[in-house]
Amino acid sequence: MHANLAEAEAALARGDYGQSLALLEPLAASHPLPHAEGARIRMLMVTAWMGQGDERKALATCRLLTRCKDLELRQNAKQLLIVLEAPSLQRPANWSIRLPNLNMTATTAARPASARRPSLRPAPPPPPATGPTKAPTLGFSILVLLVLIGLTMLLSGLGIPPR
Repeated sequence: MHANLAEAEAALARGDYGQSLALLEPLAASHPLPHAEGARIRMLMVTAWMGQGDERKALATCRLLTRCKDLELRQNAKQLLIVLEAPSLQRPANWSIRLPNLNMTATTAARPASARRPSLRPAPPPPPATGPTKAPTLGFSILVLLVLIGLTMLLSGLGIPPR
């Protein structure tokens, strides 16, 4: 019994609601609702039905669970009932992304690369030009030296005649 229940809970955690229900239904038949174990099994069934979108069964069972003897399960059932009875709101279309159908079949995936369409992407740009760095020329060095000598004379007062 406990192995099947653990297996059903694992299937429910994986999102495999059909397998979970297949494991829980025989357990629910052997454990009536007034017992705590039967209520726990049915709470798992409610969750699986919600996952499958069968809210009618989930709602009916959840209403039965609100009269359970176990206080914790009864409170959980009441909270779940609020969720199940809440109106479903329409979601605007721009809140969802619609993916196009790519019609991927085994034949298109198995084609060799040479048989596929050529790429429509532009060619990548050429790499930047590189090469050895050139040393400054002698003329530029002389010009910098003359500017520095001129600034030094100007700032030291050598270029201004006394009065």
